[in-house]
Amino acid sequence: MAIRTKASRRGKGTQAPQFDFDESVLSDLAVGDPASFGSAGFEGVAYADVVREEWELRVGDTVEGTRFDGLAVGSWTLRGAHILESVITGADIPAVSGARSGWRDVEVRDSRFGSFEAYDASWRGIRFTRCKLGYVNLRAAELLDIAFIDCTIDEIDLMDAAARRVAFEATRIATLNASGARFTDVDLRGAEIAQVVGLEGLRGATISPDQLQFIAPALADLAGIRVDG
Repeated sequence: MAIRTKASRRGKGTQAPQFDFDESVLSDLAVGDPASFGSAGFEGVAYADVVREEWELRVGDTVEGTRFDGLAVGSWTLRGAHILESVITGADIPAVSGARSGWRDVEVRDSRFGSFEAYDASWRGIRFTRCKLGYVNLRAAELLDIAFIDCTIDEIDLMDAAARRVAFEATRIATLNASGARFTDVDLRGAEIAQVVGLEGLRGATISPDQLQFIAPALADLAGIRVDG
């Protein structure tokens, strides 16, 4: 188990996520009509206060350069679709089905998601800020430059995921599943984690001294060490 503390990694520290997307480029967009949501496409459009029972994107569909301010959707299906250089705020979506979808340079703020299925997905340059997430399924996903800031997550499943430069800041996680994960510069110091499943998958993560004390008994058990006072 090679879990780094803050001062290790040869003095270089843990690399933070890197973000190049500037959402100011979306300040002058055409106003989308919520009544024709979906039929007019999703490129260079700003939608506000959209209410729908479902939103379905097909394999190969792309949402690019689009802003969503207020998005109440019962279920969102985007398997194999792509979300690029877009902003989502004030969303309330109980079920997201986004297996094998591709996300790049996306800002998600002040939103609520129930189940978020994104296994085998590719996420790059994504920030979730002040979001409430239920079960987040990122099994076997490829994650690069991802940040969760002031979020609450019931469970995040990173089984077999490849994660690089991923950070959790002021975020509360009930359960983290890291079984079989491959971590590089994954910063967990800003997370309050109630339970960790698959401790061996934390190799490559950075934790705080307090977090180390919390998981020390499980680490000893994993290493076959008997602690007897």
